[in-house]
Amino acid sequence: MNSRILNFFNVKLDAFIVFVSVVVVIMFIALFFLLLDYLKMRKRYVEFMTGESGKSLEYTIYKRFREIDKLKAGQKDNDAQIAIIYDMLRRNYSKVGIYKYDAFNVENSLSGGSISFALTLLNSRDNGFILNVIHNRAGCHVYLKEIKEAACEQVLAAEEKISLDMALKYDEKKETDK
Repeated sequence: MNSRILNFFNVKLDAFIVFVSVVVVIMFIALFFLLLDYLKMRKRYVEFMTGESGKSLEYTIYKRFREIDKLKAGQKDNDAQIAIIYDMLRRNYSKVGIYKYDAFNVENSLSGGSISFALTLLNSRDNGFILNVIHNRAGCHVYLKEIKEAACEQVLAAEEKISLDMALKYDEKKETDK
């Protein structure tokens, strides 16, 4: 059996038949896998179109849209609550500076000044107060100074300035502690 095409390409008939047979086997294997995929997809399609208990596709889609609408409404509520929380956080004190010192600069004395301290509390807008507590043997004196935008109208003592600087750098300190 001679063929002009096979002779033209100088291919023997036996090699050509083997090649075609291999290609046919590969195509049958591919067809088998495609058939499996088709059957799986067909099963899912039938389940989707009929539903588990005969529900229509229209009802399923309608139910999903209602769920989406509920989620959108819930998202609006969440956004409003988050805005309220952020506003509250801006007003809360989030920066702290505390500086302990000896008010009378006397070592080993019984004056009580070594437990004096200056405490600064600021919010995110650098508004707050400085509480300066000076202890001595006779009692305790407390001074409160208001801070607006990181500044005070009254003159600050050196210890109060240190405490204020510590509070202003509090965010930087938290970042380096991580």
